[in-house]
Amino acid sequence: RSMGALVVAASSSPGTPELGNVRVSSNAASSNAAQRRARAANATKTIHLVRHGRTEMNEYLRTNHWADADFRDPMMIDTRLTSEGETQARALRAITAALEPRPELIVSSPLRRALRTAELAFEDVERDVPRVVCALARERVFHGSDIGRVRSVLAEEHPEWCLEDLGDADAPWWYVAPGCEDPHGTAVLEPVEVFEKRMEEFKVWIDARPEKTIAVVAHWGVCFSLTGEEFQNCELRTLTEQDLIVGNGDFKKYDVFLQDNVQGRVGRFLVSIRNRLSWFLVIL
Repeated sequence: RSMGALVVAASSSPGTPELGNVRVSSNAASSNAAQRRARAANATKTIHLVRHGRTEMNEYLRTNHWADADFRDPMMIDTRLTSEGETQARALRAITAALEPRPELIVSSPLRRALRTAELAFEDVERDVPRVVCALARERVFHGSDIGRVRSVLAEEHPEWCLEDLGDADAPWWYVAPGCEDPHGTAVLEPVEVFEKRMEEFKVWIDARPEKTIAVVAHWGVCFSLTGEEFQNCELRTLTEQDLIVGNGDFKKYDVFLQDNVQGRVGRFLVSIRNRLSWFLVIL
């Protein structure tokens, strides 16, 4: 279905993708340049889709499962890449430098982890290729790490990026729950219908761009919604625009653990028991 995938990842436990070696997946290796160009010619657009590198919040989740009954959100506002995550992003340069077709536009989520990944991974791409921040590409709000920083702050740190899409200089561009009094310090789960409506808007935004080949650096939730696949940190896949379908990924199998009902509480309890058994076996 896709044009092939170029990957920086390794096998890992769910939710904790690890740093791996740069490799080319088998379906990408079997496609020669002529085949890729032919497919691109028949597609409306080519999308090089990337998930950001490993973050401090990813490290926290490695030992604190988000569905555990005892989980506490550390409120790592706009979480940073770890040194491992930066290494992953730099490792992508060898791949991005050889991408076919070449990106005519680089798009990033406004969250710091995506912007930093984009800057490192696409550093060798020609400077005349536009770099645009799109708020629609942000992560679904799960935790405090998905709360961002306003445009005025980002403009000082990332002067080479176009930030016009973020709107007012000091207004939140991330999901803020109705009635929330502290949008900069309160994380409320973004309803899946709100998130997927935004993904539909993101697809419209991509389609409206004049460029035919676009690199997008985004997040687990964005990649999952549009492809149905759980991208590893710093995984890159080359897809056609037709491959991206909102709802390809079903969030219900995750959201059930977050519900405030009997099913949700039982699910969290079972995860908690499993985690404790895992630690007990490690100690033994």
